[in-house]
Amino acid sequence: MLRLPPVPRTVSRPTPAETFPMKLLPALLFLFTATLPALRAEDLPRANAIEEDAVRALLGKKSIITGKVTDAFESPNGMTFLNLDGGKFTVVAWKESYDKFEGGSPAKLYKDKTVEVTGEVFEYRSKSAAKTDPGKLEIKLTSPDQIKILTPASDAKPEEPKADPKDKSSKAKKESKASQEEKPAGEPKETDAKTPAEKPERIDPKKYFK
Repeated sequence: MLRLPPVPRTVSRPTPAETFPMKLLPALLFLFTATLPALRAEDLPRANAIEEDAVRALLGKKSIITGKVTDAFESPNGMTFLNLDGGKFTVVAWKESYDKFEGGSPAKLYKDKTVEVTGEVFEYRSKSAAKTDPGKLEIKLTSPDQIKILTPASDAKPEEPKADPKDKSSKAKKESKASQEEKPAGEPKETDAKTPAEKPERIDPKKYFK
């Protein structure tokens, strides 16, 4: 019986061209994301809640919406609704995130306040609404970092100028002088030094009784 010599076993190995890109892929992705500029708050698009068309143009985008919370309430299922500018825009918060806010429910914290809310604008449409009806514009509030109370400029009291002590002393002198001039002519003017009263002349009784 004729035996053939064993065939040498060869192991196929990937070429350097095949393995090199795969090894560097995680590093390349890290460098790419690290060099991307962070989207700062001042770079985000802004709109006022009362301008519905302007807010609707920001659907699906992270934006900053400004408005006054005219109505705030909690639903029975544990959701908070902050209606801005008469319901033109709504901020929705879930009960699970109440612990992150000081004081509990955002409805108690932001009612009647002018706020600035940051988040992705989305459209909510109820099941009973018609397809042609526009949905309600909302932002999901999950952290207190997303909302900030704004102080209207009209509420800030202007700082009163400090009074000069010299002006106070001169004003007091003028008032004292004016009060003396207003006194009647028959009334004697007050003098700084009191004059001593004159003593009556003493009568000698010997002149009359001898």
